Amino acid sequence: MSASTSLAGSPPSLSGNLSPSPPRAGDPLASGLRTLFDPTIRQTTEKLWIVHQSQIALAEELERLISQLNHYLETTDPPLLKPTIVKLASVGKRLNAVNAQLHTIQGRVNRLFIQLSKQKAINNANNNAASTSATAPGPSTLGVSSFTSSSPAAAALAAAAGVGVPGSSASGSRGGS
Repeated sequence: MSASTSLAGSPPSLSGNLSPSPPRAGDPLASGLRTLFDPTIRQTTEKLWIVHQSQIALAEELERLISQLNHYLETTDPPLLKPTIVKLASVGKRLNAVNAQLHTIQGRVNRLFIQLSKQKAINNANNNAASTSATAPGPSTLGVSSFTSSSPAAAALAAAAGVGVPGSSASGSRGGS
């Protein structure tokens, strides 16, 4: 149980990367997606952390109860408690499996957040480069270069936003031309 108790502490701080910033005039898609996803990511992370902490507390309490019952079994001739102890041990094993799954989910959420942050950084870099060039990009090319990676998440975001990605089903004409 030392692995689950080593995870105790304060919740992961995503506030440094998720702090609301004023929307940029040149990047409405990124700011819109950020505004859409930030509260959900924060809320999910906080709830996962609370569930994880309660699972750790429950696991510790189950360990304490099992050790007391085992001591009771060794010192006295108890009534039929052995089936209950076996059930508690089974519940403890399932609880550890749930904790491991929660840890995996938290890792996935963190990786998704990192990927979205990297994508936003690419968008910002592309928009900064486009704003400093002599020619202004047309409305159909604004932000498209940031979604040309082979990432499935980038393709899904592009499809949801209606931005064409070469080689995906979302590419093509956005308007009625």
